[in-house]
Formats: sequence, C-alpha cells, structure tokens
Amino acid sequence: MRLATRLFVATSLLVAATVAGLILAADQILRRELVTETQEALAGEARLIAVQVPRDSSRWSDAAHTLGALTGHRVTLIDATGRVRGDTNFPSDALPHLENHGGRPEVRQALAQGEGSSQRLSASTNERRLYVAVRGGPAGITVVRVSTTLASVDDQVTGVQRAVALAGVGAIAAAALLAWLLARSLARPLVELTATARAIAEDEPPEFPDSRVPEVAEHIRALRTMSDRLAQRFADLRREREESQTLVESMTDGVIASDARGAIVACNAAARRLLGRSAGEVLPGLGLLFHEKGARELVRDVLAGRDVDQREIETAGRVLLGTGRMLPDGGTLLVFRDVTALRRLELVRRDFVANVSHELKTPLTSIAGYAETLVGESEPESQTRKFAETILANARRMQQLVEDLLDLSRIESGGWRPAPQVEELAPAAREAWAPFADRAAQRDVRFAVEVTPAAHAAAADPEALRQIFTNLFDNALRHTPAGGRITVTAAQVQEGIVITVADTGSGIPPEHLPRIFERFYRADPARSRDQGGTGLGLAIVKHLVEAHGGRVEAESPPRQGATIRFVLPASVPQP
Repeated sequence: MRLATRLFVATSLLVAATVAGLILAADQILRRELVTETQEALAGEARLIAVQVPRDSSRWSDAAHTLGALTGHRVTLIDATGRVRGDTNFPSDALPHLENHGGRPEVRQALAQGEGSSQRLSASTNERRLYVAVRGGPAGITVVRVSTTLASVDDQVTGVQRAVALAGVGAIAAAALLAWLLARSLARPLVELTATARAIAEDEPPEFPDSRVPEVAEHIRALRTMSDRLAQRFADLRREREESQTLVESMTDGVIASDARGAIVACNAAARRLLGRSAGEVLPGLGLLFHEKGARELVRDVLAGRDVDQREIETAGRVLLGTGRMLPDGGTLLVFRDVTALRRLELVRRDFVANVSHELKTPLTSIAGYAETLVGESEPESQTRKFAETILANARRMQQLVEDLLDLSRIESGGWRPAPQVEELAPAAREAWAPFADRAAQRDVRFAVEVTPAAHAAAADPEALRQIFTNLFDNALRHTPAGGRITVTAAQVQEGIVITVADTGSGIPPEHLPRIFERFYRADPARSRDQGGTGLGLAIVKHLVEAHGGRVEAESPPRQGATIRFVLPASVPQP
C-alpha cells in the first residue's frame, strides 16, 4: 500500500472514528439531558394539575381531558387502589375497563417517594413515552400522572447526529487533501531512504537523499550516523571473532558447537585430536558424532535441554570430562577435557594407598594388642598406663583410618558393587545409631527418626546403608553440643527417596560446603583431629550413595546446624 493511500486511510479512519464517537455521544448525552429536562417539566405540570383537579369526583374525567388539552400532554388521575379515575385519552365510560395502574413503575415509585418516572412503549398508543407521576390531588385522587411521547426528543437527537455526520464527511474530504499534500513532500525521500536502508543491510555503499522536511531530514542524519556506527561495529565484531577463533583453537580443551538442527558449526583442533578426526575431515551431525554409549547419552541429555557438568566418558581410547550447555539460539556447546593421564595417576595412587593400608593393618593390630595388654596390666594411675592408653587410642585411630582408606579404595576401584534390596529405613537408622547411644546419652543429645509412610523403605545395599548412617551419625555427634538433637527424616521425591540427617550443631561455614565431601578435608582441622575424625567419612558416604545411582548434598544455614541430604532409589532396578 502506497504512502498516500496509507495516509488517506489512516486519517479517514481517525476522522470517521471521531465522528462516530460524537454521534454516539450526542445520542447518549443529548438524549439524557433532553429526557431529564422533559421529565422535570412534566413533574412541574403534574404538581400544577394536582392543584387544579376539582374535588367533585364526577368531574375528574372531564378535568383530565381539559387539563390534557391545555398542557398538550396525556393526563391520568389514579386513586389509592390504582384505578384510573380520569384519562385524557379515554372517555369516562371506558375508564372502568382500563387495566389497574397500581403496578406501574412510576406509580409505585410515586407512592413510595412522592415522585416517579419510567420510559416504555404505551400499550394503548404503541409508541415510546415518558411517564412522570407525583403523589397529590384532592381527596380520592392519590397519584397524578403526566406522560408525553419521546418522538420530539428523538427528532432533536437525530438532527444533531445528522449535522455531525455532514461535518464528518467534510473532515474526511479535508483529510484526503491533506494526505495528498503530505505524500508529495514525504514520499520521495522516504522511498529513497528505503533503498538506502536496503543497501546498508546488504553491506553495500549507501546513498542518502536530501529533504527540506525537518523530521525527515533528522531521520536521514540518524540513518547516516547509524550506518557509520554499524560499519565500525562490524569491523570490531570481525576482529573479535578472529580473536575468539584463535583463542578457541589454542585451547587444550576440546570445544564443539552445533546449531539448533545438530549440525556442527565449530570444532577446534583439540576436539578433533581427542575424537581422532583429521583437520579437513567433514564432521557428521552431533547425534552421529559419537559411537560410545556414555558420549551418546551426554549428547542426548544436552539436546533435551539438560545441562551436563563434568561427566566422565570414554571415547577413542581416552577418558574425557564432558560439559554441555544449551545455547540461547537452540544450539549446543560441548567442552571436553582430557583426563586420561590424571585417571592413570589416580589409579596408581589408589593402588599405592591400598597396598600401604594392607601393609599397615598387621603392625597396627600388633601395636593395639600389645597396648591393650599394657593397659590391662598397669596400675590405674601409673605413668605406664597413661602412655599405653595414648598408644592404644592412636593405634585404634590409625586402624580406623586404614579401614576407611581400604573401603574408599575398594569403592573407587570398582572392587565393590552394591547389592541393593528393599530396606526399611527407620530400623536401619536406629540400628546404626545403637553404638552411639551411650555417648549421646552422656551429652544429652536426643535422636529421632521421622519417616513418612510413602518413604518407609528404599533400595540399598544393607551394609552400605549401615555404613552411610554410621559415618553421618559419627560426624553429626562430634559437632553437636550437649542438649542438641540429631534427626533423620525420609520423604518421597520424583527421583526416589530423599533421606536427611540434620543436627543442631555448630554448622559448616559457607566457604567449606563445596569441599566437605573431599577425602581428608576438614572444615575445622584442629577440632576434628582432637575428636578423632579421619576426614574420610563424608567421602565414603558420597561414593556409596553414587554407587547406588543417587546423589548427596549438604546445606548449613548460619548457626543452625548442618543437614546432609542424600537420595536413594525407591525400588531395586531391574537388570
């Protein structure tokens, strides 16, 4: 649609809408004012007529005709029972046959408030009329009603609407002329501006038009400024893109980006090396890029919109840590880090720890046995007994450390696999708490188990579940002051059964929360060492829970104790 046509249509519609609004306003406002004015006039006439009606009832019918002729309006005289005693439009012999007027709205309102009015079609004349009734008159007459047709009101309103409509037609004609004049002065530079904007979009040299219209000239200057700034920004973007490509290509981590359809749009040299792909090889879509199950599952999760953090996969004979994100435009970004050498070092470290731990078990058992003998044979208050008790305590601590190291090594190396079965949680928690009951009673630490009926059991290896509870209870009891409370709760969630061990102890500082599941990590090293902690309990809990396919997390609001929460499956997985 051309500019002139658009200006004409827009202006005409605006004027037409204004005219329509004025016509509606005239119909509503003017009609209301005219009806109100007529109603007030009829009310005044009714009061005057009430004074002029003779006391003689035989003359009421004639009086209604006479007064109606004088006022030019229909006059109706109504008694207290609602019977018509005089009406301008009916002779006296027809009055007994008229309908009782006691139920008419204006009559009921007049009887209740002294004055009433209503608008309706007259049953006798079949025209829209305004009825006004007032209470008054001689004895025997209760209500005097005066009515008139609203045709005059309609005629006045129609006349005003006709005048407004004629003015609107003239305004539309003037709008058409104005649109034509504006089109002549605006169309040419605006059309040229369109060509200029198209040239800018196609990265071609633009030609800017001239215009004497200040507003159009301002747009031309703004477009010229925009063109200059866009050119500068495009140059900056090209430079930044080249820098980003150089940076990505120099990364040791593999980076793969795909569009919303899964087509590979970027793949750096490190990613090609990790995947065993040559530099010039055309890569397939993201869904066909990997053949290993773990890598395909990672890609499937990312394409489904789920973020993936540090998931370990194996591909092309390498161990990779994969991270995936969904991009705002629907594409995906995958980052892979080669941890093959690190995993080899961890394997060596696990083997070393396991071997050393095995070698330490026998001498530690001998040390603890001899220390127990010395404690039993020494005098209660002797120096020898004190030395022997110190040796025994530290030997047992070393034994516990060795046992924890062996457990952790066995879990990490895959030498242990859970044999899950449906376990009742409340009895398992109370059984694991039994060894701590005496120590807790001495410090007045209360213990409670709160399990919902829907979460009374979970699928877990019985011995692993006992060890999880034991490590969590030992850790919670060491950090809960006298008079505190340790609570175990269980509830059903979408992932399975969530089990929570909460205490009212000193809590964990926020800066330590991300690392408390690391081996040998202590939030308060001095206190843990004094109380016999090995720093491996929570690490073992984490590995045991993850071996069941669950997850574990911790939270600790300031000065409100610590809460360890872990999730286990609700049922035994089918092979």
